[in-house]
Amino acid sequence: MNYISYFSNASKKQTMPFLIKTRTELGDMKTIMNLASGLPNPEFFPLREATFSLKDGKVIHVPQDLINVALQYGSPAGMPQLVDQLMTMTAELLAPPHMDGRKVLVTAGANVASYIIAQTFIDPGDYAFIPEMAYPHIHHVFKDAEARIVPVPSDDGGIRPDMLREALEKSSDGRRKLMYIVPHGDNPTGITMSENRMRELYSLACEYDFLIMEDDPYYFLQYDPQVSSSFLSLDTEGRVLRVDTFSKTIGAGVRLGYITADQPFVDKLTTMHSFIMTHASPFSQVLGLKDVTETVNVCCSKGLLFVPGCQFMVDSTQPCPYIRMSFSLITPESVDKVFQILADVIREELKRTTSGN
Repeated sequence: MNYISYFSNASKKQTMPFLIKTRTELGDMKTIMNLASGLPNPEFFPLREATFSLKDGKVIHVPQDLINVALQYGSPAGMPQLVDQLMTMTAELLAPPHMDGRKVLVTAGANVASYIIAQTFIDPGDYAFIPEMAYPHIHHVFKDAEARIVPVPSDDGGIRPDMLREALEKSSDGRRKLMYIVPHGDNPTGITMSENRMRELYSLACEYDFLIMEDDPYYFLQYDPQVSSSFLSLDTEGRVLRVDTFSKTIGAGVRLGYITADQPFVDKLTTMHSFIMTHASPFSQVLGLKDVTETVNVCCSKGLLFVPGCQFMVDSTQPCPYIRMSFSLITPESVDKVFQILADVIREELKRTTSGN
């Protein structure tokens, strides 16, 4: 696989900044008198140790040597111990082909990861294929990279392969760069893809020679105990850039995620990562309405807040009949009240629209 051909022109020119390169290479050389890397002296760090009590009763003790690591500049790729653990976990859970040829890059969450990927691989004018309804952040990410964003229609199984092929045929050969997709519990549709659908889409990636950004923040939050496959598990050609995050499983404030991909891709992504933020913190449904904008406003005045579907579209000014509701912060006892408010507002909105007022 010609990895270099996928990189953006800007990223091809980038090399690791000297100071960061120096810190990485000299970090374990204790005998050298290091006057170059600008590392703070650990003797002056204010913390000596830390203890974390978990809800299950377990206690995690962080001794001074690890505190010193946590408060110090680190590797752009992430702490080696964590990288090794993530590599092992990915190999055991997803069993990707040629895992020995892949690497992990630790990032400050999935949003940073998607931004780094876009900047590393997309040149202005390159095509980025996304679901018709997609997580709003990705619109900004691709717009910032000046990509030509192509929304592809979906059905209840996810992106339709026939519609993706149609979009690919209409795009310029050589400028089809990548497809963005959330395979499990997609935001906002909630769709989880079958392995057969994944295989159909992956086959198109191989046929039309583009990459797949697999953003999978909800992989560990599936209700079905039979966890389905992933694009990385099917990736025999090294086309998948998998993004994981701890935001949904440990805490959003942890700001920690990671990218798994073939080593040449991760090496270049690491360089881009070092330019943007040095490294991650070591411490760490459907209505009878044509548009729901007014529905959102009325519900908000009644103490109910949700996201209008237009916010997940490339052009958020267009009318949209969908809403996205997340129930993670409400109690089971308040569910009936929430949907009673929504139902009442919908009824009033339907009366208003049908009467023409």
